[in-house]
Amino acid sequence: MTARAIRKPVAAVLFMVCGSGAAWAAFDATLPYPTEVALSEVGDKGYVFVRFPGAQRLYTYDLDRAGRSFCNEGCDSAHPPILAPAGAKPLGEWTTIRRDDGLLQWAYRGRPVYTLFHDSPNAPHGDGEGGVWHLLPYEK
Repeated sequence: MTARAIRKPVAAVLFMVCGSGAAWAAFDATLPYPTEVALSEVGDKGYVFVRFPGAQRLYTYDLDRAGRSFCNEGCDSAHPPILAPAGAKPLGEWTTIRRDDGLLQWAYRGRPVYTLFHDSPNAPHGDGEGGVWHLLPYEK
């Protein structure tokens, strides 16, 4: 069994112990995504990508360009990037970009992804913030 296959059941157990209103998706090896990300079912909205651990919803930033984050110094404290480990490789539609500080950040379909610092997993409130922040949808 791979570390990735082990991580999902462990995540599900931790989630059940810690509790939340959303249900975690079962591990599906055909839907590759980074270990820093999980799928969560949100009622009638279906599945959404969330940060793992923490279950915060993921956002994209309109001012970013493919392969480049423009949310740095100051911006990244309110909108923490989903960082990738050194040596991370692309996983399906997930790739990495190099940030201004030299760290790697995950990008979905070429768009760098972030969370919102004070967001609640059950009530994200950053969608449309400043007209440039948007929830990352899960699309099959």
